[in-house]
Amino acid sequence: GGPRQRRPGAEAANAAIQGTAAAGEAQAFEVVDEGGELVRVRFHEFLQNYSEIVNEQTMADGNDMADEDEDPTQRQYYPYLEQAGQLARRQLKSGSSASPDEDDEDEEEAEMSPFSSTLCVNYRHLHSYDPDLAEAIEGEYVRFEPYLRRAAKEFVLGCHPALDRANNNAGGTMKEYNVVTSYFVALYNCSTVLPVRALRTGTIGRFSAISGTVTRASDVRPELLVGSFRCKKCGLVAPDVPQQYHLTRPPLCRNPRCQNRASGEFRLEIGLGGRDGDGDAGDAGPGGGGGGGSEFVDWQRLRVQENADEIPPGSMPRTVDVVVRNEMVERAKAGDRVVLTGSLVVVPDGSALARAGE
Repeated sequence: GGPRQRRPGAEAANAAIQGTAAAGEAQAFEVVDEGGELVRVRFHEFLQNYSEIVNEQTMADGNDMADEDEDPTQRQYYPYLEQAGQLARRQLKSGSSASPDEDDEDEEEAEMSPFSSTLCVNYRHLHSYDPDLAEAIEGEYVRFEPYLRRAAKEFVLGCHPALDRANNNAGGTMKEYNVVTSYFVALYNCSTVLPVRALRTGTIGRFSAISGTVTRASDVRPELLVGSFRCKKCGLVAPDVPQQYHLTRPPLCRNPRCQNRASGEFRLEIGLGGRDGDGDAGDAGPGGGGGGGSEFVDWQRLRVQENADEIPPGSMPRTVDVVVRNEMVERAKAGDRVVLTGSLVVVPDGSALARAGE
């Protein structure tokens, strides 16, 4: 047999890892989650193509008395295309002066959907359209949630390019309009609602819904979701570093000639799109390649206790801490009985780990 054939790009990746890449050949090689990319594509197709047949009862001259023999009018309704239109109109109209004739329309839109960056998706719609996709998301929700957000962003910006143009214009449009750069997906109407007591290790990472009563709500604080860090030694930016429930810095500089491994030698980039105060793209230093800014989001912690009718006789009520983000903050207060959808995660107690002898 002849020499072993290496996959395209393997030699360049090996050279970058060993630090022997020539000048101008320093590249970042990332592991691509093929399953996540497939989920992103199929979820985008679902948002684009899902439709329902709705009946519209024809009324004569606004009178409630309609002809019983007259068949109702049917039409094809695309709920998520309509929802994307509401998000776009709310963002583009938020900074402009609305005329008195538009006030009623804006109030109706606010009643229909109070969100400007959250796409609400009915899980039963998803399961009926693509059962395999729904089961994949239910089984590994924590893994696929970032890909759902990417699909939602691509879907909204693809349907309304004006949002993308406003987002890329850092001069005045971003200030004039309340155009968001991050989109979230809120799944609801889960097939099974669990009590707080039923949360076990089998539900970790899975999409699930729980019912309970809110007993406490914290203040709203900012949270770093995705960070961009600039190496203090060479100036190269490491963009899109996901945060693992605590401040997560790059373990190694992407510049093969730098090889910086000190976590304290990375500076968090706060600006949008890697731009400096003058609106110009930030220089990444000798390594080149300016990166995007960091992504922050509001978050709030809720203390949720199991409902009184779900507590077994002789048992104490159990509680769980729930973290809500983005536009879901400040929507529940103490005493509210709620149904929450999301995923159970295990977060280490940093204060306990920092104790002496542990």
